Amino acid sequence: MDLTTQETIIAMDPLESIEQAVLTAQYAYERDDLELHMAVPGSWRDHQVWFAYRPDLDVIHVFSALDLKAPDSRYKDVCELVARLNERLWIGHFEIWHEDGSVVFRHALTLPEAENVSVAQGATLIEAAKEAGERLYPAFHYLLWSGKTPLEAVAAAMFDTAGEA
Repeated sequence: MDLTTQETIIAMDPLESIEQAVLTAQYAYERDDLELHMAVPGSWRDHQVWFAYRPDLDVIHVFSALDLKAPDSRYKDVCELVARLNERLWIGHFEIWHEDGSVVFRHALTLPEAENVSVAQGATLIEAAKEAGERLYPAFHYLLWSGKTPLEAVAAAMFDTAGEA
């Protein structure tokens, strides 16, 4: 066997890159072989962000719950709000879970042919989960606790401020 021409496939652990991004940002986290959980400070609340690696699918999955539950009486309104907000997201999407009404943010990144996640990609995934929660949590809160319509909630959340007061 000629070792100079043989291709060597090195098993990569994509959670190592995510972990490096977490360490750089100095977030509190826990890690095992296939999962990494972290707390990302935000202005509304701390975001609990979870990464899972599925080696059988070569997929890294990011998940963040908004700590909001839609009551049965507002379930359809929350579904409409989720659809309207997802139209505006470039990375990831929101879901509402029918079992308990939880609102969550999710995204998955495929890793074909033993590709790995870079530390920069890991940081981007963390930031995407945080930004989605930070920017759109108020829309869900506005809908659920202020009794507004999905259109009013979208309008209230989808603006960018300029400067600081």
